[in-house]
Amino acid sequence: MLIHCHSAPQGSILILEQPEAHLHPKVQSELADVLIDVVKNRNVQIILESHSENLLLRLMRRIAEKQISVDNTALYFCQINDSTSEIERLNMDEYGNIRNWPQDFFGDAAGELIKKTRAEMQRRKVIE
Repeated sequence: MLIHCHSAPQGSILILEQPEAHLHPKVQSELADVLIDVVKNRNVQIILESHSENLLLRLMRRIAEKQISVDNTALYFCQINDSTSEIERLNMDEYGNIRNWPQDFFGDAAGELIKKTRAEMQRRKVIE
């Protein structure tokens, strides 16, 4: 995939399906940086299908950091409703915030960490 990205002719379009599959979470985040680099420096348009929260969060961060413009990105969410697929554009602002997150789009990592910490504190309180 990296070879395809860096050897694609300038101005071409690459279609990538789940390039993050089987990658370590940190590498999934770094993959976003590689793709941004290809878009900016090789003038390649990338159409990407992904399930990676890590990749998306890095993209959102890079938009907030002004390393890539929100005007150069488009995010879509596909969901099945009554046996038909519906595609909805996700609205992202210049700070990388998505204004219309689909319900239960990703897990709640922060919420899980808070609940885990509370459970740990409760157990320690009982033990001590």
